[in-house]
Amino acid sequence: MKVIFTGRHVEVSEALKAFAQERFDKMASYLDDIIDIHVTLSVEKHRHQAEVSVKTRLSDFLASAETDDMYASLSQALDKLETQAHKQAGKRQAATKSIDKEKVVLTTEEA
Repeated sequence: MKVIFTGRHVEVSEALKAFAQERFDKMASYLDDIIDIHVTLSVEKHRHQAEVSVKTRLSDFLASAETDDMYASLSQALDKLETQAHKQAGKRQAATKSIDKEKVVLTTEEA
């Protein structure tokens, strides 16, 4: 998993990187094969914006948030990403269960 941090009008501190990396490590448990993560942090006047893009083997996720605190922005963006990832994982599980049910129905009809 390759993580790229970009700062626009802001220096990306080690504390911000560590904060994000902790959340990405948790996310890796339910997202399969994370290839690339790009985090863009920007500051304009009092607006702190965080945009996170995650590329996996099967899909891409993108989330952004804007508040007056960089940690809050990053946290909100990561929460949105987790929601998207859980929804995608649920869809994959539902598809697998429906395929299994179809196999069971087909085998009982054949008998």
